[in-house]
Amino acid sequence: MQVDSIPKVSIYSMNLVFHPTVDMNLSGVELAVAAYIFNRDLPESEVLIDIGDCFASRGALITLAPKEEVVDDVLNVVIRMLTNGSQRSCWFLPTVVMQAALGGRSLTSANMTSIRNNYMRSKVDQTTKVYQPMWCDQHWYLMIIDIPRMKLVYLDSLRDLREADARKTVMVRVALYLEGLTLGKSLLSGPEALRPRFSAFEFEEPEVPQQAGDSMDCGVWVAQWMIREHLWQDHGVQNVNNATRMRLAVDLVMKSHNDLGEDAVSKAVRHWQQKAA
Repeated sequence: MQVDSIPKVSIYSMNLVFHPTVDMNLSGVELAVAAYIFNRDLPESEVLIDIGDCFASRGALITLAPKEEVVDDVLNVVIRMLTNGSQRSCWFLPTVVMQAALGGRSLTSANMTSIRNNYMRSKVDQTTKVYQPMWCDQHWYLMIIDIPRMKLVYLDSLRDLREADARKTVMVRVALYLEGLTLGKSLLSGPEALRPRFSAFEFEEPEVPQQAGDSMDCGVWVAQWMIREHLWQDHGVQNVNNATRMRLAVDLVMKSHNDLGEDAVSKAVRHWQQKAA
């Protein structure tokens, strides 16, 4: 689809939850996709992203709009995207693992098989990092288990000394749960291999930029940390704003990892052309 084939339409004539702006530097097709994602007049139930066992509807993607609380479906499609494109020695774990750990319940056999086959793609003793989005008291933050360095890395965009102990306790509970998930010989590389004791690792709290207190940006920060730390091993280079939110939504729909990407782009362009008619 050529950018030149997209007619000009006043974006503000559309009933959008989140309006693209000039400074977001979207191409013509990207602009049409953004308008399609955030359109109030289209059904929230329409699934726009399908990556393996992860799906995100329009309603889920709308939570990437400013002042919205990002839902776990969004983080899970980011996790699946990164899993598909990363080295096998890194595990990006879906939020169902954290939820099971905190809910005191076991994963179903089907869920466990899916997680081991699709996310735990290396033997545990040969794994370098585990990325797990964390949820505590209506707030997203990120735990990275750095196995060679034996660290539980705590990344929080809205640090609060009154909440830090509770959030770290949740991390230890999830680390203990992961130890249980990795029991058995099947996740070890050999009879002499040692299984890491995640829950005994020391905490590490890097200095990271902080979100505005009333921004509801924590979910976007977690998504960006997973993307950027994986690429550049630098969680200090960070900026979350409206352009970041819009770019994440558009990329999740348009990139090649999305099995519905071409269909979604075609629908978006047709919708745009109808508005221009």
